Amino acid sequence: MAVAVAAVLVGCGRQGEQHSSGPIEVNGKPVDLRQLEKDSERAEKAAQKGTRALAPASLKDLLPASVGGYARGDVSTDLGPEPAMAKARARYVKGTSAFVLEITDLGAIGAVSADADAQGASSVRRTATGYEKIATAAGRMVTEEWDTASKSGRYSIVAADRFAISAEGSADTVDVLKAAVETVNAARLRALAG
Repeated sequence: MAVAVAAVLVGCGRQGEQHSSGPIEVNGKPVDLRQLEKDSERAEKAAQKGTRALAPASLKDLLPASVGGYARGDVSTDLGPEPAMAKARARYVKGTSAFVLEITDLGAIGAVSADADAQGASSVRRTATGYEKIATAAGRMVTEEWDTASKSGRYSIVAADRFAISAEGSADTVDVLKAAVETVNAARLRALAG
């Protein structure tokens, strides 16, 4: 989603073009065109600045050795799939339950995506066995999904305006996934990003 948002924003609000004003509705929700233009300008500046993703090894060092009794297993890192993006992920296991904790440095598009995502996003969908929630909390986008029947789900945030941190898989409760995400030190991420 971050890449799609950035692509839309980069194409908007070029100099010399007529500026739009006021809100419009997209999928039944208001979108402020002035804010979209500001975000577009921010995306262009970030692209020109050449913000680089951190080395994947730096991200790997932020993955905890254990979370709530779940031991870290396999760890992997990579660059991509988009230019200037890096990822580190680890699998955590306890008995028959396992989840993956992943940190993604979104590079230059992270700040724009975080801004676009945090603009009042909110939705809740309930099913017979679980729920999906998207909300903005403390200025950051939070996504939470949980299925009580399978005891599996996903929890993710955008931290320091450029890092997507997510935990996905099976666990005793969704609180384990939340704890895994929260163990990643956002202050250290900000410091690494400079």
